[in-house]
Amino acid sequence: MMSMWTAIALISVAGIVAGIFNNKPNKKQGEEMTDKMRALHAKVDALENDLRDRVETLERIVTNPKENLKRQFDHLDKAS
Repeated sequence: MMSMWTAIALISVAGIVAGIFNNKPNKKQGEEMTDKMRALHAKVDALENDLRDRVETLERIVTNPKENLKRQFDHLDKAS
């Protein structure tokens, strides 16, 4: 005859194994997640490109000697 603890252990193991197989995502869910990940990746790439363009524009403005002269004149106008 099986002891109570052996029975509990077998039932627990059977429950864990059943849970593993029941939680396994099906193919359709996997494809949906892949599509969502691709969309998210595309959004991140678009944001990265946008930020890169903005930084390049700011660098051009900051390093442009004409812009620097304009800022100096603006500062003088505000000071007077």
